[in-house]
Amino acid sequence: MITHIAGESHRLQLTVSAVTERGARATNEDYLGMIDLGRQGFCCTLADGAGGHGNGALAARLTVDAVLGAYRENPLFAPASLASLISRAEHTVSEEQPMSKSRMHMSATVVLLCIDPLTGRALWAHWGDSRLYCFRDGKVLRMTEDHSVVQQLLHAGVYPRSDPRTLPNRSVLAGAVGADSQVPPTVLHESMDLLEGDAFLLCSDGLWENLHESEMESALQTSERPDAWLHNMTTSVMTQGRPHQDNLSALAVWVGANPAVN
Repeated sequence: MITHIAGESHRLQLTVSAVTERGARATNEDYLGMIDLGRQGFCCTLADGAGGHGNGALAARLTVDAVLGAYRENPLFAPASLASLISRAEHTVSEEQPMSKSRMHMSATVVLLCIDPLTGRALWAHWGDSRLYCFRDGKVLRMTEDHSVVQQLLHAGVYPRSDPRTLPNRSVLAGAVGADSQVPPTVLHESMDLLEGDAFLLCSDGLWENLHESEMESALQTSERPDAWLHNMTTSVMTQGRPHQDNLSALAVWVGANPAVN
């Protein structure tokens, strides 16, 4: 899937692609989506569910639908607005948890990206260990920091200069939608001005925990389209043949010149 988004008044054109794979799991509990409101803005989001009995998938779908539904109703481009999108997801999942015993502990990570097409600026937010990477000139420029127990231990100096991928209990979260969270969501406090050639990757841990950032960069530098970039990264992970490969999902957003204004 590949989508081109640009209006005559947009400063930049967005090219978007998405992928989701079940991996070696019985079901896929990742969910993703996007919404383009033209001059009012663009938003894409990804969630990775947990909770067993298939209810991780429900938590992920509820999270994504709540974020996109709230954005459609109120597409304000501001940090407080992004915080409210996650708050809507938290409220939605929390309302569903008492509906059955099997749903009581369902939860989902979430990561979302919003872009103002008129000004060409971006904001993002996340909760949990689904990540957003921003690439510029083919290299990682910025990335989110996981809300995980391992990340807290890294901050405390217990594991100095270690890669979270190599540490035990890496998947134990300190915050997520519907969870008993120790930390709140993180929202970018100041929007980022985009340049032609910038690229964003939103992904679940099924991708990033099996693919180093240097490999993401190499795949980006050799790919002509975002769908090819996702295909190359996904293939690299899936061909490792890990017997417990987690669900793997990703959204790619490439920023380019708007042909309507050039």
